[in-house]
Parts: sequence; C-alpha cells; structure tokens
Amino acid sequence: MTVTATATDRRLPLDRDLVERLSRQRQEPHWLLESRLAALRRYAATPWPTGQEEEWRRFPLKDLPGVSSFEPDPAAQGAVQLVDEVPARDRERGVLALRFRESVARSADLVRAHLDDPAGVASHRVLRDLARAVFARGSTFVHVPRGVAVSRPLVVSKRWPAGERPIVFRTLVVAEARSSVTVVEELSSEDGPARLAVPLLEVHAGEGAEVRYVRVQRFGEGVWDIGSQLYASASYSRLESYNVLAGSSRTKLGVLSDIRGNGAEVKLYGLVAAADEQRIDINSLQRLDGRASQSDLLYLSALYESAKATYYGVVRVESTSSGTGSYQECRNLLLSDRAGANPIPVLEILTNDVARCGHGATAGKMDEEEVFYVLSRGIDRATAEQLLVRGSFARVLDNIPDAAVRGRVLEALRPLIGRVAEIELQEVAA
Repeated sequence: MTVTATATDRRLPLDRDLVERLSRQRQEPHWLLESRLAALRRYAATPWPTGQEEEWRRFPLKDLPGVSSFEPDPAAQGAVQLVDEVPARDRERGVLALRFRESVARSADLVRAHLDDPAGVASHRVLRDLARAVFARGSTFVHVPRGVAVSRPLVVSKRWPAGERPIVFRTLVVAEARSSVTVVEELSSEDGPARLAVPLLEVHAGEGAEVRYVRVQRFGEGVWDIGSQLYASASYSRLESYNVLAGSSRTKLGVLSDIRGNGAEVKLYGLVAAADEQRIDINSLQRLDGRASQSDLLYLSALYESAKATYYGVVRVESTSSGTGSYQECRNLLLSDRAGANPIPVLEILTNDVARCGHGATAGKMDEEEVFYVLSRGIDRATAEQLLVRGSFARVLDNIPDAAVRGRVLEALRPLIGRVAEIELQEVAA
C-alpha cells in the first residue's frame, strides 16, 4: 500500500514498507505494527482536507512544507526528550512516565488497552491516522494506577534540533479511577527551514480521576504544527487542559473533549501569544452526554504585528444528556493595526434539558482608558501594554495552582510580555 499526493489530493507520502521498517527499527511487537498498519489503511481511505470543510476554510494547506519521506531521523538528529524522574514513592506505587518505546517493552498491556481510541475532531482524522502510523521519537506514555495521587507535576521536555524532517510523535496519558496527576509537556525546536510537526495527544481520565495537562509549545519559526488532542472523561472525573501556544510559523490544533459519563467536569484553557506573521487556527468540539456534566472553554489571545488567530469551536449537547452545563469563550487582544482575529463559536443543543449553554467571543484593541490609567502611574506604553496583557491572561494563569508550572508558562510568554514575566519569574524562583 502506497499513499502519494495527486493534483487534487495533497496528502503526504506513506507506504507499508516505511511503516514496517519503522516498527522493526523500534523493535516493536506485532500488535503495535498491526495498529500502525490499520492507521495507514485509514489514512489511505480518508479524504485529505479540501479547504471546503468549515474547520479548514481559513487554514489553507497549499503551502504545507513538503515531505519526501517519514523515515525516522538518525539517533543524533532525533528529539531530545527529558522525562523528569518520577518520585520514588510514586514509582513504587506503579506510576509510569516513559518514552513510548520503553513503555511498550515494560507495560505492553497498559499501552495496548488505550491505543486505538477512534474519537477526535472528524475533519482532523486523516492527520491523526498519519500520526498513529508513523509516530516515532518524542513519543511518551504516562500511566497512573487506580487511587494513586502523584505527589508533584510530571514534566516532559522535548526539543528537536534544526532540520527539515517531519516531527511526528504521540503522547498518551492514562489516569485510572480515583487517581490524580499533573502532566506538563514542553515542546520546542531550533529555528530553521520550513518543516512539519504532527503531534497527537490522548488523555484518558478514569472514573473520579483528577487530571491536569499543560502543553507549552515553543516550536521554531519554520514549523507548521498540525496537531490533534483527545480528552476522554469518565463519570465524576475532573480534567483541566492548558494549551500555551507561543511558537511555530503556523499552528492548526483540533481539540475534542469527549465526556463519557455522568457528573464529569472539563475545563479547556488556552493562551495564544503570537507576533510577526504567525497564524494560529484552533478547532474545538466539546461533546457532552450523560447527566449533570460540565464543559467550559476559555481561550485568550494577544496578537502583535501581523499575527492572525482563528477559533472555530462547537459545543454539542447530545439528545441523551440531561442537566449539563457548558460555556465557550474566546477573547482576542489586537496589539497592532495589522493583527487580526476571527472567533466563531457554535452551539448544537439536541435536548431541551440543559442547566446552561452559551458562548462569548470578542476581538478588539486594548481599552485606551485602561492604557491611560497605567501610563498615569509613570509607566511607559510598552510596559503598560505588557501589564494589561498579563492582566487579561490572569483568568487562565491563576487557575494553575503549582507555582513552578506557572513559571514555565510565564517563561514561554516572556518574549512578548517581557519585564512583567521576568518579575514574576523572579518571585517564583524566590
């Protein structure tokens, strides 16, 4: 089976031989190879985005960096992945935070049980299947056993050297029933020529689990980051997601929150800080089913120079649900006459039994009265704008309880919010 681009279908080249060679190189068991090959078959059968889909209309793929092959990099050119050591007490209770390859060798049954969840934003499926077929270096598996509360955040830092080879990796987080964990994933790369990144994230929160996931993305200026995220929530679980987008040339992110039970609570947070010619395009689907579940989304952007941000999000309340609550909110600060934002919230309510369901979206310049108030305290305009951006971001930042994690987020934002972040980082260090 070989997949190649045509004049009307610009999909990226994959074939069975490449997938089998990659799997052999990584010394994977037969069941994992079969999972990859099944993803390859779906990839071949799934249409490439045409640009007519609502989620893709404002993000043309015609300039997507070319990919001659998905052959894995030589070891010296691969991702540098640093997984913080799991505290000894948590390790003794079975907590894992491993490179994917190591997790398959040590805990095959745990990985296999969550490997092929079909859910995700429908129009992003072809790219999810691409990632599932050829994910390689930079892939991570985190598992927290039933009833275990991890004592401190688990931090995974991944950095790629400059190059043209695509970055394709997978992160799988499984928190069993009544467990608790915070996972921080830092993604970065050196600046260089245009290249493609296809990250795939899957987070499974078991019944009554509490999961906090923080992704800090600072890819180099040549990277096109085309990613997918799935958050699957069982009954009475609580899940918080934070996407901090401060890097890349282009980012396209598809986020699905899939509540699969009663009484679950999901909070989806995002911070976007973009400048130059950056383009950030986010699609979300908040799916609610069952009884008395809650799903809220809050994405905040600060856009400088000629940066553009698009947000297209859907809240879907299923006909079989009852008493659910949901809200979606997207606010954009335009810090240049050339910056632009296009927030598009959508509600699909298939039942009349809802506790609440709504949305809010804005895009505009800073309030000049607020700027004047800060200036009147003897502060220059650049610093005044930084203070006001930090103030607007507080609605997300203040929900991160761990000071060290908050410091990592502030470090990513420092290139744009400058002195304000530096002062706070000093306070965190103290």
